[in-house]
Amino acid sequence: MDQTLTSTRTPAASRDLSSRPTRRGLLARLGRDTAYVVSGFALGVVGFAVVVTGLAAGLGLVVVWVGLAVLAGTLLLARGLAHLERWRMKALQDREVPPAAYVVAPAGAGALRRLLTPLRDPQSWLDALWALVSFVTGTVALSVVASWWATAASGLTYWWWQRWLPEQDRTLVEILGLGEGRRDESLLQLGFGVVALLTLPLVVRGCAALHAGTADALLNLRSRQLG
Repeated sequence: MDQTLTSTRTPAASRDLSSRPTRRGLLARLGRDTAYVVSGFALGVVGFAVVVTGLAAGLGLVVVWVGLAVLAGTLLLARGLAHLERWRMKALQDREVPPAAYVVAPAGAGALRRLLTPLRDPQSWLDALWALVSFVTGTVALSVVASWWATAASGLTYWWWQRWLPEQDRTLVEILGLGEGRRDESLLQLGFGVVALLTLPLVVRGCAALHAGTADALLNLRSRQLG
């Protein structure tokens, strides 16, 4: 009898133990994707402001040659942001990132030539382009991710905090013709929350992949082509 009981419990216990790493892995992936999207938006804002300001100032001053130095400095700042993005892709997205391929001044080159080298480097201009594009992809990704998180959180807890909402002439559940009163409204919002929660990992993963995929194309594709 003891042996029978032990043998029947073992598979169930094994399934339970084997499922735990999967759940932990899913939560870890969700957390890393969310962190990647949120920090990507912040870096996108910084990069957009720096590059737009630098390019505008550099082009405006190029007639007096000072603009060339400003443009070179802007590209170097964009390169620093590109390095940070490559690290984020590797650390938070588990992507393989090849060594960056930049044009360097030859040994013995003068100070002016070394200063202006970034201006003839295609990857430096791609870094600047990424600083502009990342603001767009970062904004889109954050908007979707924040909306999904908010829908899940508000829907699952609506039953608790709806008591403090003012009375309304018609609630959403009444407009949709699915019921009436706060109880039915709470059930509807709970349904929204459950759907948002179940799809949250997939949606956040997709937004992170959109941002990382664009970054990979602009920051790493040329390095891969050069071998």
